[in-house]
Amino acid sequence: MRPNVLLVILDAARRDAFEPYGAPAGSTPTVAQLGARGKALPEVYATAPWTVPSHASFFTGLMPRAAGLSQVPSPGFAKTVLEAHRARFLPEVIRARGYSTIGISTNPWASDRSGFGAGFDEFTLVDTERRAHADWTSRPGRARWLAEVGRGRADDGARSALETLARFLARPSPRPFFCFVNLVEAHFPYLPPRPYGGLSTLDRLRAANDARRYFVLDSIYRANGGALEVPERTLERAQRLYRGAVRYLDDWLAGLLERLDSFRMLEDTLVIVTSDHGENFGEGGLIAHMLSVDQRLIHVPFVIAGPGADSIELNSLADLPRSLAEALDIAEHPWHDGPPPGIGLAQSDGLGDPNDPRLIGALDEAGIVDESLRGSVTIPLSGAVRGQLKLIRRGDGEELYDLSADPLELDPFPAHSVDAAHAGQIEELRAALDDPVMAVAAVPDTMPPSDGDDAQSEEISDLEDRMRLLGYL
Repeated sequence: MRPNVLLVILDAARRDAFEPYGAPAGSTPTVAQLGARGKALPEVYATAPWTVPSHASFFTGLMPRAAGLSQVPSPGFAKTVLEAHRARFLPEVIRARGYSTIGISTNPWASDRSGFGAGFDEFTLVDTERRAHADWTSRPGRARWLAEVGRGRADDGARSALETLARFLARPSPRPFFCFVNLVEAHFPYLPPRPYGGLSTLDRLRAANDARRYFVLDSIYRANGGALEVPERTLERAQRLYRGAVRYLDDWLAGLLERLDSFRMLEDTLVIVTSDHGENFGEGGLIAHMLSVDQRLIHVPFVIAGPGADSIELNSLADLPRSLAEALDIAEHPWHDGPPPGIGLAQSDGLGDPNDPRLIGALDEAGIVDESLRGSVTIPLSGAVRGQLKLIRRGDGEELYDLSADPLELDPFPAHSVDAAHAGQIEELRAALDDPVMAVAAVPDTMPPSDGDDAQSEEISDLEDRMRLLGYL
């Protein structure tokens, strides 16, 4: 019998927040133990700096432009695009090979409403405990939300996700399972429950106000476009709470592994823990996780243990479906057109066409009026990295970085200044950026029909509430 597969995505979790990748001892003991039992792959790259295109890659094996999701879409459009790739969707393929499939997500972008339910027998979008208090539109609502933040009892859905998963595991089944879980505890607004993060009540309330002021979408765009300066104290509080949130996730993982063991499933389960992207906390003038393909965003953790772990080798999350299929001895699969081996690749096309009147109006409203800054949030980006050399195409221009000397990628240098020993590596990076897998593919030009009924309006309102809590509105 083939092993079970548990794929845990710790949304927005930076690589360097985990012990196998340099975090201090005690930061993530469960992940450290998992890596010791299996392995922590050193050079794995997300294909994009945010949830939708990254998830699309590790479910379809396609780079963001080829998947049609390199720009920021609406949830409905994302669902239409992903439906076109259903035949190569990892849960769809693995279910056809005899697996029971279950998806659990605390992020509305990584849910059935955005198209990620394809191929799952069951998919649950978990309600966050904090959402009940997340009314920022009225003074009483803000007061209730701040009171909950101060008490620090609620989380962002991890407890409910574990309960949902435990109910699934308790049901006997003759088939192995493939389980996908997405958790947003490390995602802004960075407010883990007490005692994680260790801040006083006053500083938790300050962090909550920071979240409403700085870690919402328009502020993130303004900050990354250079039109808004985020105070150092805000960043320090956010980093401390972020570390607390990662430790909370590590303890959650410990609880999950204990549940698997209690059901006598752990030894038969291939456990994969990774992230869809990282996070910035002021490095290079950037916050959160958009409009950049820097290392903090695309160089992700990848820890794996269990049956078949030894055979898993990859550099790109877009190569996960192929590598997993081979580890599970699935001979017939659609993932033979993946990225070139040994190189990390990423793409980001920002907010869309800079000539789109809707985008022009949004940038005006956000206060991004300088033309160079406007370009920074709309210009297409492509990145390729191997070893300590990284090549970025920003629009029509090229930037080359020596990551050993310039880890923040602040000072690009001309390619002609590289010694002959590295010239071949630069050509490899250029060839990777020119590879057909990086090309733009045709995408559906129609949106799902809207019937305007009350049920759909209620669903859209609920989705907007969830996205507002995550800072996307």
